[in-house]
Amino acid sequence: MATQAEIAAHLDLSDRSVRDLKKRGVFHADARGNMDLDACRVAYIRHLRERAAGRASDAADDEKLDLTAERAALARVQRERIALDNAETRKELVRIGDYTAAVVSVLEMAKAKIMRVPTKVAKSDGKLKARIADALTDALSELSQSRIIEELGGSDDDDEPDDA
Repeated sequence: MATQAEIAAHLDLSDRSVRDLKKRGVFHADARGNMDLDACRVAYIRHLRERAAGRASDAADDEKLDLTAERAALARVQRERIALDNAETRKELVRIGDYTAAVVSVLEMAKAKIMRVPTKVAKSDGKLKARIADALTDALSELSQSRIIEELGGSDDDDEPDDA
């Protein structure tokens, strides 16, 4: 049987490291605090192998990472990233910035076409042309101030027409 200091010297560890390993159950002591030198050496080698394999950690109990769970989480994130990249490659998915730019472009084209209506409809009647332009400008202004419902399938009572 050996003391904590003898175990530390034999394994080239500090007394504190031996005490920590004993506290975590790697080393076992008898009632008087003595430990079997050979058993401690074998236990320490096995402990180092477990750490090297990623199955053990030196973190405190409340900070220990479950390496298997962490690897599974990383694999899940990587799998999802690859799935998103594949969907984008197959043109099943677009980046929000590209989508937003395309929608804004279409809306700008639609507005330009709508604002040409007064001239086409009331070519020589200036008052009619102005009334149509005002009505279209009001409609476009009202549409531009509408809220977009964030939830799919949801409804917003504030967006209901007043004359319905």
